[in-house]
Amino acid sequence: MAAPIDVASIRMQTFLQLPLAQRCREIATLIDESSTTDLQHVFPVLVDSLFGVTDNIGWGLHSINLKRRQHEYEVLCHFLGPQGPIFSLCYKLLPDCYLKYKFPLSYLPSKIRLMLEDGIVPPFYSDKIRVDQNTRLPSALFMNPFEYYIFHFAYHLTNPWLQVQQEDNVWVNWETIYVQLAHTYLYHFLPRDNSPVLPIIGPYVKTPPRKLMQSPDSKRLQTPRLLKTSILSPGPISPTVGVPQQQCLPQVWRSETIVQVFLDFWLEYTEEEELPPYHATCFPGTTPRRHSIHSGEHIRLVRGFIKTLHEFANSATGDTSAMDELKRVIVPSVQGKIYIFLRKAIHHWPLDSSFRLILEAWLSFIQPWRYIPGVAYSSIGKIQEEERGKITDETRWLSFVANNLLAYTAIFQQLLPRFMRTDLVAPKNALMLFRVTKVLAQPKLARMLFEIESCMDDARLSRGKVSTNQWSATVRQQIIELEGPTYQYVPMFSPATVTQIVWFLSTIKQSHLTATSLVDALEKRRIGRRLLVMIWEFFNGEDHTSDDIRLEERRRVPGFLANAQQQLMDIFQIKFDDIPQVAIVADQEYHDSILSTSVCNQSHMDTSLDTSRPGVYLQIQERRQSCRYIEFMGDPELQPVRTHENAFLVRLLFQLCNHINTKYQLQLQTAYDRPDIVGRFMRRVLQPPTVVKHLPKRTFNGFSSSEETHIPPRLSLRIVASHRFLVPMFLGIIILWIFGYGVVTTLFSIFCVWLLYNLSLAALEPWIGTRSHHVRPEALGYLH
Repeated sequence: MAAPIDVASIRMQTFLQLPLAQRCREIATLIDESSTTDLQHVFPVLVDSLFGVTDNIGWGLHSINLKRRQHEYEVLCHFLGPQGPIFSLCYKLLPDCYLKYKFPLSYLPSKIRLMLEDGIVPPFYSDKIRVDQNTRLPSALFMNPFEYYIFHFAYHLTNPWLQVQQEDNVWVNWETIYVQLAHTYLYHFLPRDNSPVLPIIGPYVKTPPRKLMQSPDSKRLQTPRLLKTSILSPGPISPTVGVPQQQCLPQVWRSETIVQVFLDFWLEYTEEEELPPYHATCFPGTTPRRHSIHSGEHIRLVRGFIKTLHEFANSATGDTSAMDELKRVIVPSVQGKIYIFLRKAIHHWPLDSSFRLILEAWLSFIQPWRYIPGVAYSSIGKIQEEERGKITDETRWLSFVANNLLAYTAIFQQLLPRFMRTDLVAPKNALMLFRVTKVLAQPKLARMLFEIESCMDDARLSRGKVSTNQWSATVRQQIIELEGPTYQYVPMFSPATVTQIVWFLSTIKQSHLTATSLVDALEKRRIGRRLLVMIWEFFNGEDHTSDDIRLEERRRVPGFLANAQQQLMDIFQIKFDDIPQVAIVADQEYHDSILSTSVCNQSHMDTSLDTSRPGVYLQIQERRQSCRYIEFMGDPELQPVRTHENAFLVRLLFQLCNHINTKYQLQLQTAYDRPDIVGRFMRRVLQPPTVVKHLPKRTFNGFSSSEETHIPPRLSLRIVASHRFLVPMFLGIIILWIFGYGVVTTLFSIFCVWLLYNLSLAALEPWIGTRSHHVRPEALGYLH
């Protein structure tokens, strides 16, 4: 007879092979029915399977989202929620203070791992580290069930194996269950309404850490934990107002764990190494290297983390509880690491529109006044929303600005060269510049920055006089800790920076003139077009330029640039006459390059009626402006939905045709090959056979071999989903309905006319010639 522990393990292994919804349901039942002794052994198996620790697959937390897999999304939200079965399992195992689970050091962020290997143990890890008695080196971390789950959850975002295997577009696939769970954990364990963290658990007693050998400089280099040990340690402390101190202690260590682990894993910026990320996959047993450009999912989580920290810190009430103490120290404890992460991310980020992700994270960090819990909203207008982003009490935020001066001034000066190299005529880039200047142009913020910089002894600025020197030591200590003693700080309001701003204003002015002339030219071209072109645009969508930018978006660019220019002049007190006016004219070359896309648009319009060519015209920048036809090389039935098609009908008709083609494949093939009138008719109705070639792709074991897929003759009704078919058909139905014909009668008549037309052509084909099938020349097949 098998032992109960073996039975629970066997049941867990069986449940992990079930579909996701049934898997979660059966595991939840197992957690409720099993004893603590049985669950001790199945817990690490469940965590390993959930996060793909061993198989590098996991349960798909980075791919499941609400739109595509709603049922699985909702099931995981309940199962992995803060009060769901997975946390019930953690709390069920937590009372045993000697129950520890091993977390490998190789999973830790590189900086934390190197510190531990050098004998420098941050206080947060002091009760978790275990040292090999033979080598006297740290071997692994041992932690309680709650910490074990949270460590693996945070590592799941930065796991390099999962990043290599990421198939979906990381820039658009960010509304995943992982993102939802991360936000849920932050909101639950960092309450902003001063409520206790549920469920309220009994005091958790941590085992005393072993004494470690440390270097002489370890005390100086240790990373402090968020709260003092005296606050976290249970003892004869008098209860505070509201929640007793004994109840606050369990809440605080869980909240501190969430913040510290997310901070260490998510806000460590990994420098890209010389070898490419895939290079390490060529050698078995090695770990792939991480990119220095994080995914969109990662950056959005960082921004959500920053916003939650601000809201949590701003909800402090001023009492003496441990939770309120955590709220007071949380931002000062993490702000340095946030600054370093943002600074390095901005340095490595490419010059494209995705930069707005990291830019919005920076703007969220430097605006803590936007995240005050309890702000009332009304439907009267946008007045309260505008007030939400403004500084109402200057004295409340002066300390934050002073302690994070580099986050305002150094990063702003880091952004200037980037914006000067960026195409500001592009709507997304113009919007990013406007967002930055709008935030820094707040009158009280600019005044605070100038006042703090004036406190520095070597900031010999000509405006105003130094009123106080209270922030000088704070700023200098901040510079030494974050940038090092050799860093040369350049004040934001120094003459050198102002001169750079003046030249940047001339660049903005030129971009403004170019954007204005471009909008005027596009408007004139739009008005002067022929009626046929306007009808074509009505059916196929609004006119686009080469970078798929709508005219409506380009109309907003001059306003963004004009406001950004005025806001920069207000920040630095620059007069319009100070801006050099020499040779500030519109960029005619850029202007002409955008307008030249009319050739591509016209070519695209002329060939859009030919559905046998499933492609688009794109502008190619070579020795001269030219257009090249880019064709979809896969299965023509699987090409993306076009702008002149109804997406719902395309998918519906594809499912219908796919069912017919699968069920009657043999009959369709036989009829297509017949030499008589039936065969000629079927060859006019069905799509011809096609060969799809799958090109070799890179995998973990090298390159896959090329394959060919033979697609037999098949029925395709995709043309019915085209606007060019639907609009005339509906117009015909309406006209015939006016004359007394019903809808069914009209549709039947149209079908009969179509059938008679094709039968006639099939019968006359021996005399008039064969129809030109929609195939490529020389039947080369489709490449995919």
